[in-house]
Amino acid sequence: MGRNQTEAMDPVYVFTPAGNTAKHVLCLVLSVIGTVGFVGNCSLFYFLWQKKTTSPIQKSRFVRSLNLYMRSLSLSDLLSCSLSLPVLCLQILFDLMQSGWLCKMVRYLNFVFPAITINNLVVISLAKYLSTRKNPYTLGVTAVRRMIIGAWILGITTMLLPAATYDGVAVRLNDSHFTVICRYNQNFYPFQITAVIFPLQYVIPGIFITYVNACLLKTLWIRTGRQIRHAKTSAFKAKLTVTRIRATYLLISLTFAFICPYFVYIGNTAYTQIMKPQRSFSTDYIVRYVGGSIGAYFSSALNFIIYFVQIKDFRAYLRNNFRSRCIRINT
Repeated sequence: MGRNQTEAMDPVYVFTPAGNTAKHVLCLVLSVIGTVGFVGNCSLFYFLWQKKTTSPIQKSRFVRSLNLYMRSLSLSDLLSCSLSLPVLCLQILFDLMQSGWLCKMVRYLNFVFPAITINNLVVISLAKYLSTRKNPYTLGVTAVRRMIIGAWILGITTMLLPAATYDGVAVRLNDSHFTVICRYNQNFYPFQITAVIFPLQYVIPGIFITYVNACLLKTLWIRTGRQIRHAKTSAFKAKLTVTRIRATYLLISLTFAFICPYFVYIGNTAYTQIMKPQRSFSTDYIVRYVGGSIGAYFSSALNFIIYFVQIKDFRAYLRNNFRSRCIRINT
């Protein structure tokens, strides 16, 4: 009888009981989004890398800096879709990487590329804001390259701190069952690391980026017609002015394509931390992954759509490649 009581008291381990159907649908959606983001951003990165700078417009400081911005953003997106998303789906579907250094690795990959992207957007927003003031200051290509490299280094190193806190945490489901999930360990540091990293890496930069791009939209709305009229005296200046305006709208679109999904994630995280809603394990698990994962990777696919719609040369490049491949298949 004592043995039976001991067995009854020992809870049984089960693997994340969030519903197999829900997990498969979640990973299917993530896979579709990730495939679009990976293929699209790979195409864009190769297009920008092999594009020749022959015309005076393409050799201008503005266009060269613009290419650096887009290459950095597309590289972050394609690495996120190729490295971070597959291991996340493996962790959701299979009883793998739920604890130890593999758990930390998965969370690090989840954190690092969005952090790099938001650091890049801070650099882009600051550079565009300075160039549209009454006394404009345009950063040189070398300065832009150094700032982008700094944004990558800052994201890569900073995200090591929160990722180190993650490990397998046992969650009691009921009196007879428990599960283990890769979750933040509040006792890892003597202070709450998320209270430091979360505002500094996401909230404050997000507010800064939103404010700067709202100012840029207002400035463009006021000055666009006047700048084009003044540039009509020179064909080169007129074309460069139109290129600047279109490129600035492109960068603003890319910024809000990233910020809007992440505000949903930040809002859900803040609500969960402050209000502590009473949710079942399965509901909390799905809401957390839908709000965070889909929001994070959706911007990668959305960026490709924005590039495709707004960059005429990129559309022509994809169309010519598609036609050449069709011809090869038919012959």
